[in-house]
Parts: sequence; structure tokens; C-alpha cells
Amino acid sequence: MTQTESSLCRVFLVDDDLLVLDDLRDLIDWEAEGFILTGTAGNGEQALKRLAQTPADLVLVDIEMPRLNGLAFIRQLRRQDPQVQTLLLTAFSRFDYAREAVSLGVYNYILKHELTAAGLLENLRGMREQGERQRASRYLDEQSRFRQLLFTGDHIDFSDVGFSSPHSGIGLVCLRHLPSFHELISFKATEETDHFFAQLQQALQPLRKTAVFLVFLQSVNECWIAVEADPQLASVPYEFCTALRKSLENILAPMGLLVSPVAQDLSELRRLYRKMNERQNQLFYFPEQRITLLHECPDAMPYEASDWEIQLAQIDTQASLCQTSTAFLNALDQARPALPQILLAVKLLLQKLQKRTRISELSEDFSAWKTICTYPALCDFVRRWLPLQPQPQTSRKTDFMIRYLQDHCADENVLDDLSQTLQMNREYLSKLLKKETGMTLAQMLLDLRLQKAMRLLKQKNLKIYEAARQCGFHSSQYFAIVFYKKYHVYPSDVLKEPYV
Repeated sequence: MTQTESSLCRVFLVDDDLLVLDDLRDLIDWEAEGFILTGTAGNGEQALKRLAQTPADLVLVDIEMPRLNGLAFIRQLRRQDPQVQTLLLTAFSRFDYAREAVSLGVYNYILKHELTAAGLLENLRGMREQGERQRASRYLDEQSRFRQLLFTGDHIDFSDVGFSSPHSGIGLVCLRHLPSFHELISFKATEETDHFFAQLQQALQPLRKTAVFLVFLQSVNECWIAVEADPQLASVPYEFCTALRKSLENILAPMGLLVSPVAQDLSELRRLYRKMNERQNQLFYFPEQRITLLHECPDAMPYEASDWEIQLAQIDTQASLCQTSTAFLNALDQARPALPQILLAVKLLLQKLQKRTRISELSEDFSAWKTICTYPALCDFVRRWLPLQPQPQTSRKTDFMIRYLQDHCADENVLDDLSQTLQMNREYLSKLLKKETGMTLAQMLLDLRLQKAMRLLKQKNLKIYEAARQCGFHSSQYFAIVFYKKYHVYPSDVLKEPYV
């Protein structure tokens, strides 16, 4: 049976004799036996550099080589990748070589002139099985320590489960595969957990040189990292999070990352874990690959899925499609319900959108809906197709009001000034605006002020109170509250913005 490349055991060959390398390549049918040759090197230094770029599961290495012999190479390789299995090949039968090979944990020591296809296969299979047993043991040990940290006993220190000091702080990172709508609707099967964990551990190995952490695999779609950090830090270090994201971008993509503050004790860590579990569904509302801080995920607001399903099912005109779709997306942004709760409504929306779109006139393929896995992507997709539908027309008076508010949103008495300019009652103008846009004068003014504030903050050359005043806010506290309600981040987060 043909195996996929990702499931094959990776083998790397090191020998300064090119003829020996050629013989090894041709000695067996590697892929048919479940192995794949990932590279070769002519000396130990060259091999270390190549293995740092393309790791292997098994390494076959000659002992007598120039610049760095096989035994010295294995000692350095153990520091670079402790999980790799090694097999020594040599033309010389020396007891001191064999003894040192045993001390280095080498699987076997074989004389080249005695090597046969059957002997090579026997050793390769034995090394593969030994590696699998060791990975399984490490997996069970790490899962056990993580459970001990978060679920059992109240009388343990962080140092009891592998962290360097009882005075360390611990932060949590939840990494989730963000499934596309097509995956959710078709319930696509996933790979085996043990194979996935092996991939995960291999990808994270370089990070263990610079950080101490435990990995807990909740499923093939979700894993948790408990990482040691300075207890004075507000959250898990950004540098660690970006390195984590880069390491796993080919395994969990598209990925969402939820990051906790650093806990200074066990009870705080367990509280953060419970809170992250409650709110991790909100990763849907952020762009994929974004490193999202826990405080950016507030409690979900009340949301009636059945009401929206009825409204979406009743769409019968292009105008109502535009109006209801926009209102639905805005409701999602405000309430942030869990993805399973809105899946049927989203499916209804996409069906209505496709039905009322003139496919023959478009160069873009509507089937791109299958790749949607986040709320921003859903909004982009829907809005990309909605302009093809007739848009509701606003009156000249409403257009004037919107332009006036945009130009004068920082003015203190802008609504009274607008009323005087148009010589019309303020309540009447507000009703007219709401009828045509769905927003009152006060709501429109607040929205325009917040949009302007976001633009100013992103320029990064203003203090928060300065941006607030330039947008008509005289209270920095009130400004922060309404800003968070609209954008789900605080103004200070926009100024930093390393996590975006």
C-alpha cells in the first residue's frame, strides 16, 4: 500500500565515501518499506547544519570521517535533537568504538562489509519501533504532568511538574485549528492522534532550547502549551508566541492562538484555564494566525439564533438580502456567539447569497465560501458579493447629514449645529436617518467618532487622551469603554498592537 510522505519514517545518511552512500540508497526500496531518504552529508559538520534545517527520525552515520567523526557528531546531534535514533556504520572493528557507541545511546554498531539488505531493514525497523516507544513514553509523561498541573492536587509547586523554579510564573497558550465552513458541514475526518502528536513534538523541538513548557493535546484540532515565564510579565512573551505560531503554521493551519496572562500560583493558573476554555470559541471572531489576548475575548452577549434563521430564510428580494445580511453580520460582531450556534444561519445566508447572485456575470468563483474559517473572512466574502446587488438608496438629506457628521464629529454641539443648519427638528432628523441607515443621529455620531479614533491611534503618534479629544470625547474612561464595545480591544492595545 502506498504511504503518504508525511507518514514515512525519515532517514538521513552521513558518510564521506560517495560509493557507500550510493550503495545504501540502492540497497532497499526505501518507500516501499515505510522509510524516506531526506538527505545525505559527507561529514559531521555538514550533517548537523542540514539536520537543523530538515530534521530526521533516523540517522545512519560512518565513524571515520574528516573534520568531525561519527561519535563526535552524535554527541552534538544529541544536544541538537535528543529524539533522533542513530546507527553507526564502520569499516573497523574496535572495542573502544563499540563501548562509546553504547554510552551515547546508539541503536547498533555495524561493520560495513557485513551489512545486507535484510540486516539493514532489521535495524531500521528496530530503530523505528524504539523511537515510537520513546515518543509514546514522552507523550504520556508530558500529558500526565500537564494534568497534574491543572486538574489534580492543590499541594504542588510548578517545579514538581518540570518547571525550573517554584517561583516561576506559568502562562497558557491555546492553539486551535480553525475549520473551514466546508469542513464543519461535511464533518471531514482527521488524522490519528499519535501521528499528529509526533508531528507536533518534532515541530516544537527547536523551541525547547529557549523555553520550558509542557504540551497537552486535547485533540488533533486543539492543543495547549503551559510555558514558564517571568511572573512580572502581563502575558506569555510575544516572542515565544510568534515562534510557536511559526513552528506550527504547517500543522494547525489555519490557526487561532489564545494567550493568557502569567499566573503566579496554581489557583490562578487553573482559573485562567477555565476562563480560556469558556472563551476560546471567540477565536472565530479574529483573523487567523492572530495572537489574541484573553482579555480581548469578553463574555458572549445574549443571541437568539432561531430569530436570525427565520429572518434569513424569509429573504425574498435583493434589497432584503443586503439589509438582512448586513444586520446579521453586525449582530454577530456585537454578540460573538459560538460558531456551532450560528452555523445553520451562516449556511442559510450563503445559500441566499448564491441564489440571488448572477453567477454568469462574475469572474470569481462562489465556491470560495468553503475556505471561510473566521468572522473577518465571512464579512469580506459577503461584502464582496453584496455590492453586486442593488443597494438601498439614501435621500440627499441623509447623505448631507452623514457628510456633516463626518466633517464635524469632533465638535461638542455637532447635533444641535446640524439641526440648525438644516432648519429641522433634531428628533425628526434622527428618525429619518434611522429609517434609511438603521442608526439614530447619536449612534451614527458615536460610530464615526470611533472610526476616526481608530485611524488616529493606528498612526501611533498620539497619546490616548489626545486621540479621544480630537474625536469629541472629553472622558478618557468613557472613550475606552465605548471603544472596547465596538472593536473588542482597548485603545492601549491598538497603540501596542504587536499581537495583531
